[in-house]
Amino acid sequence: MSATTATADRPDEAFSVRQVLEHAVLVLAMRWLFLVVCVVVAFLHTWERVVDEALSGSVIGYVFVLPILAGIAGQGIARRRSGELPIHDRQIDTIVGGLGVIVTIAIEGLWLRRYDNQYSLSHLDLLAATVFSASGAILLFGLRPVARFWSVWLLLLLTVNPLLYRMVAIAMGGSRFDYSFVLVLIAGVAGGIAVARTPRRALWGFVCTVIIGLLTLWLVQSVWPNAHVIVLQLVPTVTAAITTGTAFFLFARRGRTKRPLGRTVLPTTARTVVRSGLALATATVVLFFLPLPPVFPEITTTGPPGSASEPLGVPTGWGQVGIEEYDWVRSFFGRDARLVRQTVLANAGNPGWDARSRPRRLVVDTLTTTNAVTLGLYPEATLYRLANTRTSRTLELKLGHGVTGSLYTSVNDDLLLTWTKLVFTWIRDNSTQRVTVISVDNHESDAEFPVAAPSMASNFGTSIAVFLRGNHIAANENPDFKDLDLLTEFGTRLVSAQFERAGGAP
Repeated sequence: MSATTATADRPDEAFSVRQVLEHAVLVLAMRWLFLVVCVVVAFLHTWERVVDEALSGSVIGYVFVLPILAGIAGQGIARRRSGELPIHDRQIDTIVGGLGVIVTIAIEGLWLRRYDNQYSLSHLDLLAATVFSASGAILLFGLRPVARFWSVWLLLLLTVNPLLYRMVAIAMGGSRFDYSFVLVLIAGVAGGIAVARTPRRALWGFVCTVIIGLLTLWLVQSVWPNAHVIVLQLVPTVTAAITTGTAFFLFARRGRTKRPLGRTVLPTTARTVVRSGLALATATVVLFFLPLPPVFPEITTTGPPGSASEPLGVPTGWGQVGIEEYDWVRSFFGRDARLVRQTVLANAGNPGWDARSRPRRLVVDTLTTTNAVTLGLYPEATLYRLANTRTSRTLELKLGHGVTGSLYTSVNDDLLLTWTKLVFTWIRDNSTQRVTVISVDNHESDAEFPVAAPSMASNFGTSIAVFLRGNHIAANENPDFKDLDLLTEFGTRLVSAQFERAGGAP
């Protein structure tokens, strides 16, 4: 997909070549425009959701950098590919492209429903958009021309999943710099692809892009310490990739013409794409009307006044027997985030809670963050390693003071334990707190509670199992809410205790 000015000995030949060149460029431009419009319209709701999440402080805005990097890598491939045989099989194009469109509809219509509680974390609709783009390109341009850019498509497929992007960044520390650095590495790969006439040039392209990207990132953070994360993602990566590509181009063309394209644009091998275009337009309409999972509700519950940095007060009738703080949550929920686990024990037994009137033991996990959007990104269950665990439906409980909690059970088939969780969220002291009260059906003092630990990798295995076997393997369809009364009473007292301690109404 490149062009140069045709040279011919006779004016009529030059005019004929110009006509072919202009026609080929026009056809390519119109097909690319049609494909872009289809991708934008088909996933319009996705793009709106991604923009909203990015503006609220999420790192998801990096996906808008990927097409730019793909374009930089793709133009490098286009400029160095020539002399290929015009072999073309339109039937294969239709079959492969059509199957890709069907896979896209399956991802958008079926898989999103299956992982609706992890939508913001995994964003499978972005994977669907990438598959749809590749499939549409095959239908409009042909399989062989699209396959020439296999390295670019592979780069997009590996990086468009925000779950993988976050896992790598969190493993590095989870700071804004780490998220930007991961994207600089991706830009390095794109830069290497763009200049990869030889493996040596590809390696140098990667190294130069990463070095320039890191220097630009350091400069942006020094000049603008509070820059929005999208600025840290966009400016260093695009600057580095463009600078490296331009420098390598000028070095390779030293002493020669600096025309950006080194060969004539050839006519498209797929001469007629009317039927393919109609099929793509039909799929676009279908995808446009497929709904996305619901948005995580905005947290509006007002908690008690006072500092959110202090542990929760223990209600009357209970005593605190242990407290622990976890630092790893800062990589997920922000540098100011805190997770405190308080272990509480009832002062006296209750036959309604234990047949032998043994005092019940509970744990109260309080997650505090100034970045409320991360609570929707990482649901409550992601705080714990819950492999081989089945979860029930939720019950809503009124806890007083306008606070509503959600109660559900988790059955661990490995430990043969059932945990009952009461979760509520409120806003206090310019922070958002998510409180999780947990009971266990083993009433002994050494009973195991869910371990609060980074769990993205372990829970990913559960997601794979759900994909292969369905939601039923992770669902407890016949729950027994044995600790409903216990957690309802404790939760109500816990909420009241915080307002009483703050001087509010009891």
